[in-house]
Amino acid sequence: MAIVHDDQSFTTERLHVNTACYEQVISQQPSLLPRIVELLRPAVVEALPPYFQDINSNDDALQWLNTVCAESQLFTVELKEQALPIGFLFVHKQSEGLVHIGYLLGEAYWQQGFASELLSGFIAWAKQHTPYRCLVAGLDENNQASKRLLLKLGFSLKASSEANTQIYHYNIRP
Repeated sequence: MAIVHDDQSFTTERLHVNTACYEQVISQQPSLLPRIVELLRPAVVEALPPYFQDINSNDDALQWLNTVCAESQLFTVELKEQALPIGFLFVHKQSEGLVHIGYLLGEAYWQQGFASELLSGFIAWAKQHTPYRCLVAGLDENNQASKRLLLKLGFSLKASSEANTQIYHYNIRP
């Protein structure tokens, strides 16, 4: 369950999730760039779009950050006790009330319940602080861990679209 801070961030038991934008990172958090390089390793991004691939330098990270922030609301996911980014949450408005969400966690943080905690917290936050009606998540059909998580949280499989991609929906409001 999320402990809501404001309309731009939330916390869970172990995580602090905060919006980040390109300008803010450049001026206030330049140390995030090498962390992006660390987190976006091949195993983490293998099923993600091409602009997530081959992030090997701070310049690559800066270009990735610019691209992501231009198309989505970006949230950093940090461990509360360390203020250490362990991943990202992406929210892209598709239409009024319909948003596409995505997330990634560094490989060292897999299978520890962080993804479940992050998405549960986001859903609780979205219910209180947004007009979102439906969350849409697309994932590679081979990503069994994310598939199980989405179903556990109440998402339902709606369609398969492009090759190897499954689309899941979570209705926040009727």
